[in-house]
Amino acid sequence: MKAPETPPEEFERQAALERTGLLDTAPEERFDRYTRMACKAFNVPIALVSLVDSNRQWFKSCQGLSASETPRNVSFCGHAILNSELLVIQDTLHDKRFMDNPLVTDDPHIRFYAGAPLHNSEGFRLGTLCLIDSSPRSFNQNDQSLLREIADCVEREINLQAASEFYRDLKHSERRARSIIEGTRIGTWEWNVQTGETVFNERWANICGYTLDELEPISIETWLGLAHPEDLPESERLLKAHFAGELSEYDYRCRMKHKNGHWVWVHDRGQVFQWTETDEPLMMYGTHADITEEMNNLNKIQHQNEALAILNDLTLDTETNDDIRIERALRLGSDYLKLPLGIVSEIHSSVYSIRWFVAPEDAGLEKNSSFPLKDTYCSMLLGSRESLAIAHMAKSSYRGHRCYDKFGLESYLAAPIFIKDRLYGTLNFSSPEPREQDFSDTEIKFVTLLARWVGALIERQLSMQMLTKLVEQTPGMLYQYQQWPDGRVSFPYTSPGITDIYGVTAEEAHEDASICFTKIHPDDFPKVAASIERSEESLTLWHSHYRVTDGKSGWRWVEGKSSPERMPDGSAMWHGYIADIDEAKQTELALQESEVQLRRLYELSPIGIALNDYVSGAFLDVNEALLGPTRYSRDQLMAMDYSQLLPPDFENHRQQIIAELQSERRFGPYEVEIVRADGSTYPAIVRGMKISNPSGQPLIWTLIEDISERKKVDRMKSEFISTVSHELRTPLTSISGSLSLVESGTLGALPSQAERMVSIAHRNAEQLKQLVDDLLDMEKLVSGKMTMNLRIQELGPVIEESAERLKTYALESGVSVQIKDTSPNCMAKIDRSRLGQAFTNLLSNAIKFSPPEGEVLVCTEVEHDLVRILVTDQGPGIPDNFRGRIFQKFAQADSSDTRGKRGTGLGLAITKEIMTQMGGDVGFESREGRGSTFWLGLPLEQVKA
Repeated sequence: MKAPETPPEEFERQAALERTGLLDTAPEERFDRYTRMACKAFNVPIALVSLVDSNRQWFKSCQGLSASETPRNVSFCGHAILNSELLVIQDTLHDKRFMDNPLVTDDPHIRFYAGAPLHNSEGFRLGTLCLIDSSPRSFNQNDQSLLREIADCVEREINLQAASEFYRDLKHSERRARSIIEGTRIGTWEWNVQTGETVFNERWANICGYTLDELEPISIETWLGLAHPEDLPESERLLKAHFAGELSEYDYRCRMKHKNGHWVWVHDRGQVFQWTETDEPLMMYGTHADITEEMNNLNKIQHQNEALAILNDLTLDTETNDDIRIERALRLGSDYLKLPLGIVSEIHSSVYSIRWFVAPEDAGLEKNSSFPLKDTYCSMLLGSRESLAIAHMAKSSYRGHRCYDKFGLESYLAAPIFIKDRLYGTLNFSSPEPREQDFSDTEIKFVTLLARWVGALIERQLSMQMLTKLVEQTPGMLYQYQQWPDGRVSFPYTSPGITDIYGVTAEEAHEDASICFTKIHPDDFPKVAASIERSEESLTLWHSHYRVTDGKSGWRWVEGKSSPERMPDGSAMWHGYIADIDEAKQTELALQESEVQLRRLYELSPIGIALNDYVSGAFLDVNEALLGPTRYSRDQLMAMDYSQLLPPDFENHRQQIIAELQSERRFGPYEVEIVRADGSTYPAIVRGMKISNPSGQPLIWTLIEDISERKKVDRMKSEFISTVSHELRTPLTSISGSLSLVESGTLGALPSQAERMVSIAHRNAEQLKQLVDDLLDMEKLVSGKMTMNLRIQELGPVIEESAERLKTYALESGVSVQIKDTSPNCMAKIDRSRLGQAFTNLLSNAIKFSPPEGEVLVCTEVEHDLVRILVTDQGPGIPDNFRGRIFQKFAQADSSDTRGKRGTGLGLAITKEIMTQMGGDVGFESREGRGSTFWLGLPLEQVKA
């Protein structure tokens, strides 16, 4: 007895059999009808519909036999499925394969067998319709034709079931897609690029406040009529880039006119899915998503960050001239608010005076010019501590005010300036043009805080002016202070103000100046004594701030400044003054309060912000937006340095950041993984800038933006691609198989036009199958789900096997492939099949892009510890504008030489992922018009003898 052989495509055949869903199911009349018919037509006792499983033959329909299955190794049908022709054995005792078979020698004592293989739509032989008799008999050509016809009917039943299941799955997929679209409230559109005919769903119209009926008649002009004119040029550019293959899809955020007159933001995405025979775009499908709220929030955040940056910049400004600082603040505020006029005014009784301003040259303003207060917009703030915001004066309740007739300003934003709780004046920004929208809360808060900051500067400036006038009028004390080498000290001269400073008389201090030192605050005395000693040794200016008491009141801050000179007797004499600066210190405290307000804006930032020492990396300050995602407390972060938030592999980025800071004083953006307190990580975009504090200490401001949600969206997109690819694979396989069967003529001849269309459909189905396979491979590689079986192996056999598989393709293309073994016996740690896949991608590309009668050269070269497999072609080369994208997914060059070369655009991306996971690399060298050389690089392995 001879057991049946296993077909070469057994794995695929078995999978096809399982997909039928027929194994181990109940008898069905639709199959039993044909076995009964066969018994009667051929006058045999037994007729079976037999399905050949992995280790058995199972009977879906059985006439004249009680068994439901028999082992495959003794089956007749196992032999019958090895070929598509009928297997006829007229007498088993004369056939060496079966004469001693248990089914011949025992029940059912088979002497005659005729089996017609049953094919599925893909061409796999799943089993047979067979006839069995216990007596030998003849079986002529007419009998065989009739058996084949009955078997064709059984095949039709099997394939009709598969088609029905495919249609059910297709409808289910359609319902699910529709549910997704309806659930996410996304507008959809279909556009015939050639005719302009366009189809929208109802949601598309609703986004702009319309119904579809209101937009009739609908065409591409409908969209053009609603789109913002300023967005159309960029939209056209992106569409052309997509049509030319430069972009894999059309993706644009643009504005559309709502029925109520305002503009709504939409995220418009689409892709061409059907092209004309001349490769022109035909049908394009896409979606519209309403992102107005998202864009508004984004603009709001950007506006807040801009305001925060301006206030931070002003606070950290090292300029000492307050006039320059205030004018700079006005320029920054004017630019931020887009209002050309910025003024800091002072109000005295009923007079309004301009102290600082920025304005266009033709505005006619002059510094210190004055106006009647009642004629100004600022008069509307009197009696209130709140800001005043008017976006359109002509439409406001203030339109009857006399200031509108006088100056004609349409938009106006102002905040009062208070100094020691007294109204000093206003900070105001204005324009003769109205604003389209009301002033935002952020803009109003910005002007309010800026007014406080300006007020603090003015208050300090006034305090200094007041101090100068007091000194000029001899308030405080003017003095001469003398110190001898033996330690004696004296005030040879002091003004009467010494009593106000130290609470002693000039006469008392003249005899012994040490009495004044007893009036200095104990905490300040060491500093004052040391500063006097340094000034005496170097004969440099003495200047000190310290606290004193006159014995009647509390501690007050004073400022001392004097110039020393050496006297003939070896003593040192200082000439200078000591003035009461307690009010100035109070001003400084007020400035600190203003800085607290700025810090609140800093803490409200949605992006994490950190201030670090440039040298040590220690944290000096962090905001709440950084504490949340890192899960550290403020105390924990302040005890750390920046490196503890970064993964160990960040060292290369650190060196690059230091170089950027040294050359440009800023760095980034970089995407890094931030280490949380619990050891987990989250993705973030990091950027920053180098600054110096007033003392010259170098610091780093760093923005750390949590992009976890953005990454989550990217993962969802990848999972969606994977899911869609898996859902497409099964129906595509069935479609391709059916088309192959029809194209082969198995089901009968077709009209020439129909045959051409079937051929086109079959070719496109095969290409789509390849795209799905590539998508799945790409998804597995990127997600790490593709197992790599790495072993040290010789590279030569892999190259030769891959070249042999492509031999037919090369012959059909008229291209010769030459393998030059320049480095024999090279060994590397590889996954044999995956390296073969990567090499096949390069070799098939080289063949595809080579000219007829061209030659592709394959060779290996060894350099140091690296082995390279090189594939050189004589094709058109890689265009310069495509080189940076060549290893990206779906990337294809846009040139007339390659437009007709079909491909998925994933081959090189998959090759790069495979090589990366094997510890290797891929690259190329090319000159446009001179051919290309692509190479796979791997670490060379030395095998010990």
